[in-house]
Amino acid sequence: MICLLSILIGFFTVQNNSLDLQLKKHLNAQFSDYAKYEYQIVQAPRSYSRIEINSEKKSRLSKNYLYVPVKIYDSKKILSLSLLTLRVKLYKKVMVATKDISRSEILNTAFFEEKLDDVSMYEGRTVSSENDLRNLRSRVLIKSGSILTVDAIEPVPVIFKGDKVTLHTGKTGVDVAVDVIARQDGCVGDVISVYSSGSKLFKGKIIDKTTIKLVE
Repeated sequence: MICLLSILIGFFTVQNNSLDLQLKKHLNAQFSDYAKYEYQIVQAPRSYSRIEINSEKKSRLSKNYLYVPVKIYDSKKILSLSLLTLRVKLYKKVMVATKDISRSEILNTAFFEEKLDDVSMYEGRTVSSENDLRNLRSRVLIKSGSILTVDAIEPVPVIFKGDKVTLHTGKTGVDVAVDVIARQDGCVGDVISVYSSGSKLFKGKIIDKTTIKLVE
């Protein structure tokens, strides 16, 4: 009995080691963009004689859970398809705010520190120290301790609400320039609303910090 028990323990140890090796190879490819990862199997098929990752199907990542398709075989070598559910932590070098940053505040690298942190619960693409923060501002309030994401930042406008700019109409080959006031912030290429001294509203595409072109 002791001998049989030892054989069974050895069999399942080999099976588990085989699965670990398969998982590591699979996760190394799946998470190659991350500095490191950690995982824990939280749900697996209950009984099988052999298990292998199903390379014909893609794993699905949902925040900090990864669902890995697997093939399982019973003692009669009958194949079934199932899933392994892993809880994962995914680490990247990220920029973490050291202070509250107000909406529309011009960004500065002094507002952040670089950390290796778990980003699995962040839906937006994170910003690393390699990204250039010049000419960027916050799109929303960024709380101290928050990881900086692309969704939270935007280019600094070249035209701000209340700026006086020149609207060029360019109608019928004759350019008419009109002094107007911007009703919105905007960057080059944006279409914003402006109004003239007579309070007439226009839409214009921003060419540079002083010029916009009438949009029909």
